[in-house]
Amino acid sequence: MLDFVIQDRFQRILESINLIKARTNKFEKATDLVRPEDGAVLLDSIALRLQVIGEHVKKIDTLDSSLFPEKLNLDPDPIIRFRDFISHHYEKTDYEIIFDIIRTNMPELELKITLFLNAQKA
Repeated sequence: MLDFVIQDRFQRILESINLIKARTNKFEKATDLVRPEDGAVLLDSIALRLQVIGEHVKKIDTLDSSLFPEKLNLDPDPIIRFRDFISHHYEKTDYEIIFDIIRTNMPELELKITLFLNAQKA
């Protein structure tokens, strides 16, 4: 049985992923994150959600350091490091990197967490 605190943090990660997906579902290229009409607001909100994801990953990893590598087959360090980077050097955050994370890394994270949580219910 998965600890309630850890399960709740995983749910909050999925919530942030869903918000990012909803905000970027029509995006086709990285420059959509910096459109003149709403780019700064979107980029800020997405960066904040990535920071939230990183914070939850960091807390989960603190509670159970074997969970990500052994049960999810995922290295939490890049997620945690990116969270730290956003927190301390936001002005240097590159929108192209954020776009790549959204398109490349986020779907894998979402899938692995979803599969893991579903397996816990069984």
